[in-house]
Amino acid sequence: MALKGQAFLALWNDIAPAREAEYDRWHTEEHVPERVAAAGIHEGRRYVNRTRASHCYFTFYDVEQPGVFESPEYVELLQKPTPWSEAMRPDFSNFVRSPCRLERSSGIGVGAAMACLCLAETAVADIAKAIDAAREMPRITGCHWGSRLGGLPAQNFKKTPGTTVETRAFNTVLLIEALDGAAAGAALMETKSALGMAGLPADFGADVYDLAFVFPGADRAARGRHRRLSWGKEQNPQ
Repeated sequence: MALKGQAFLALWNDIAPAREAEYDRWHTEEHVPERVAAAGIHEGRRYVNRTRASHCYFTFYDVEQPGVFESPEYVELLQKPTPWSEAMRPDFSNFVRSPCRLERSSGIGVGAAMACLCLAETAVADIAKAIDAAREMPRITGCHWGSRLGGLPAQNFKKTPGTTVETRAFNTVLLIEALDGAAAGAALMETKSALGMAGLPADFGADVYDLAFVFPGADRAARGRHRRLSWGKEQNPQ
């Protein structure tokens, strides 16, 4: 479906293998709900691709507008993690965080798979043409285009020596939703070709991830149940 806000947050990461089960529970029960409870964050989704050697997890948040990334509630989440979040952080690796201003979004519903394509300098007209073509492909449910934002609060994690995979620079994020991974993969291939990136390997920003979790889903009141006590009641709940 078309995104509700005018911004989004895209993140990729890995977690130590011994803590994968705990990560899934923490991310589902605490982390994503707490993020979405902050004012201005409409929805959070976790995706996964366990066939990858790195950047197996992709997380996506639909955000009201870019200013949310500098809001007191969101900054508090970064600077004052819960005890469980603090305990998880040392076992993160390959963390890539990309707040984006939404340039275009269209679609219906939430697809079962998401193709990610991160780009460096690319002509706007070429991007628009490529995502319009992708949207018309079979079993594609939505396309989203964002421009990466800089100068915003950072989230730092300890790095375990020898575990960090270098990532390429990018300033544009394209996201293609589909009914299944095969359709998302086909759209990704066509889009890469249309943008002259056919030879780009399947790195963190050029691959397909399967949907694992969506919050809050149909229960919009669930956002309020995960707000921090220090925030009080949200003035304009979404």
